[in-house]
Amino acid sequence: MNNRAVIVGRFQPFHEGHKQVVDSYIDEYELVIAIGSASEEGTEENPLSFEERKKIIRGCYPEVEIVGLEDFERDDEGNRKWLEHLKEETEAEKVISRNSLVKSIIREDEKLELVEQDLHDPNIYSGTEVRRRIKSGEEWRYLVPGCAEEAIADKLEKIKKSGIQYEFEPGWKRENSYHDTFEK
Repeated sequence: MNNRAVIVGRFQPFHEGHKQVVDSYIDEYELVIAIGSASEEGTEENPLSFEERKKIIRGCYPEVEIVGLEDFERDDEGNRKWLEHLKEETEAEKVISRNSLVKSIIREDEKLELVEQDLHDPNIYSGTEVRRRIKSGEEWRYLVPGCAEEAIADKLEKIKKSGIQYEFEPGWKRENSYHDTFEK
């Protein structure tokens, strides 16, 4: 048995909450970071490509193994393919995640252990909030670790052009968004 654990996420972009999770487990496990939606090009929903996100994270954790996970259909067959892909790419025995879909998939596997990490201020630290702030011209740098700040700053125009183009009103709050998919 190894002592490998994988942290699964989209990291769109890598923010201070992600860093706090990695820091919580880096001394306990041989960590692997698995970047989901690992397309070669960014998309409307995932503006940063796998390589861009990998570079951002690598600036903070040069020693951590980083792998990409492709997306599959969100059905039973697609979930099984995703799980097999995760196991092949990471060789981990533990999966660190709070994502409800990831948790349900991992619980179906008898060999993998699910570790539900604490979310560090999820109302403050979220990729959605970082992207929203970038798009609306608000301050965003305090939400990302210093080790990732410049790499993210290099991608501002790409992030601004992605996703649904909302007009954000002053005082907009994430909890008022109809598309909020985070667990409360």
